[in-house]
Amino acid sequence: MLAIDYMLTQKPEGVISLILSGPCLSTSRFVADQRVYLLSFPEDIQNTILKSEASGNFDSPEYQEALIAYYKRHVCCLDPWPGCLNRTIEKMGHEVYEYMWGPSEFTMSGTLKDYERAERLKEISIPVLFTCGQYDEATPATTKYYQSMLPGSEIVIFENTSHNHHIEKPEEYLAKVSDFLWHVEKMT
Repeated sequence: MLAIDYMLTQKPEGVISLILSGPCLSTSRFVADQRVYLLSFPEDIQNTILKSEASGNFDSPEYQEALIAYYKRHVCCLDPWPGCLNRTIEKMGHEVYEYMWGPSEFTMSGTLKDYERAERLKEISIPVLFTCGQYDEATPATTKYYQSMLPGSEIVIFENTSHNHHIEKPEEYLAKVSDFLWHVEKMT
């Protein structure tokens, strides 16, 4: 989000390419995608999340367990999670996350609730690489939609991975990024 806003508002000189990994460039699409994903979970998990949203009680152990089930499928498929991801979650600033987004991926109530930039992607004129995982919360369908809004951009969808595809398949991810950067540098 920050990179896109920077590119759209500053028209920075010297930026020759952009890599957007698991991007959220449309809050409405992101939230709709999470709702679709939720339907693939067992009924008890769905009910727990819907009940917590209705009551506003996001601190119950049941709700936290339901979120963990979601995160294990769509945020990081590795079991156990790697230390780098655990440290990030521990230090991510939950108050800021909730202020900007809301209590979870399903409940958008923060300052980013109206964030919509997909339609403006055509204003970006540098090479862009989009990446996402097959089970990414930034879904392949939505990431393909973003890519379609930016003529000449590229997309890579990493199979059997989630939002943290760069951690789940680091060699493959780095190879794709390296290839993209090599081609961009060759063009400049």
